[in-house]
Amino acid sequence: MSKNCGKRFINGVTNYEEYIDNRKENSIYLSKKAIVMQMLEKKERGEEITLVDQMMLVQCIQVSKLTGKLDGYYAISTSVMMNPICQERARKDGCICKECYAAACLNRYGSLCMALEINHLILNNFLISAEAWATLMIPSTNGKARIEAHGDTASATCAINYVRIIKTHSFLEFGVWTKNLNHYRVAFNKEGKPANCKFIYSSMEINAPSVVPADMVEYVDHVFTVYTKEYAIEHHIHINCGRYDGNLEMIDQKCRSCMRCYTAGTEFFINELLK
Repeated sequence: MSKNCGKRFINGVTNYEEYIDNRKENSIYLSKKAIVMQMLEKKERGEEITLVDQMMLVQCIQVSKLTGKLDGYYAISTSVMMNPICQERARKDGCICKECYAAACLNRYGSLCMALEINHLILNNFLISAEAWATLMIPSTNGKARIEAHGDTASATCAINYVRIIKTHSFLEFGVWTKNLNHYRVAFNKEGKPANCKFIYSSMEINAPSVVPADMVEYVDHVFTVYTKEYAIEHHIHINCGRYDGNLEMIDQKCRSCMRCYTAGTEFFINELLK
């Protein structure tokens, strides 16, 4: 049972169904963790991770149903808590990572935190074949899916796995957001960029769009930057992530009603207001 669930139960919130649901989630987590640890030990011994092994790992991957701005989308993500790049940037003044919503989300939802831990271990430690990834079930209500809704790609191994997932699910259109171009430089050089992928370079700094390196220009579909309201007004920045009125008061910011990031021929620079 998760610590939070136990606290709620002990403190008199006797929602027994919720208690049982959390125990079930923890049971699933422990089963998946046992499989992953077994495969990590096998890898450490220098033994082959067979196709059957890879398929077992694929079945441990959690595809998350998103809410809020991303309501209606499903995503494959890893743990921001286990990503040293994210942790380092979160301490840097002026970096958007210092405003990280994913860390707060994982602190709040223990079951999500556990699921993304499993995803992180698999995606960053095992180079899984396209044949195995083809067995992954990715739900969709709109023909779209997202890579990394709760963090960022932590390694080239993870990036290659994501590229293989995207290619083996050609019936879906994927959006990939990252600040870590180096990992995708390796992945795209090895695997090529999938045709069913919109690749978005997320700017590191608030109020400052990142410059795309010359060797990645052919791959980047959009640059995504977050601005403060004050800076956007003073510098006449067009906020086009969602819909706003003339005073930059939000009307709607659902991805499914915007679709700029997923649509060819839209603005190269996608600009969002800092929440």
